[in-house]
Amino acid sequence: MGRLHILCTFMVALSLILMLDMDDSTQVLPAAESICDRIFVYFPYCLGFLVGDPNFGTPSTRCCQHIQKLNILAEHRIGPRTICTCIQLMVKGVNPPLDPSKVRDLPHLCYTPLKFPISDSIDCSKVN
Repeated sequence: MGRLHILCTFMVALSLILMLDMDDSTQVLPAAESICDRIFVYFPYCLGFLVGDPNFGTPSTRCCQHIQKLNILAEHRIGPRTICTCIQLMVKGVNPPLDPSKVRDLPHLCYTPLKFPISDSIDCSKVN
């Protein structure tokens, strides 16, 4: 799976989210979309590594740089709960799913702790 496949999967998922019941979503999604904008720009650089794509044996330099930017957002701007929710929106239905061992390896390989959770299944409402 290459970068193009991951990007296409993300774009399809985002399009489906935006198309869901437009009557109800017009009140919620514009705000959610603007809150998640930076996450939707920064996080995809890590997806290849996090799903175990053999073309991404280690996270890219840009992935690690963007993890640092997301840490700043988690600590000083939108908070870890929002980042968690945005990541879950992004990775819902991604195949293959996130590899928990890759998520655990990411902080070590990027030389930076994670200030937000990366998961497709945790309850983000319980994140502080």
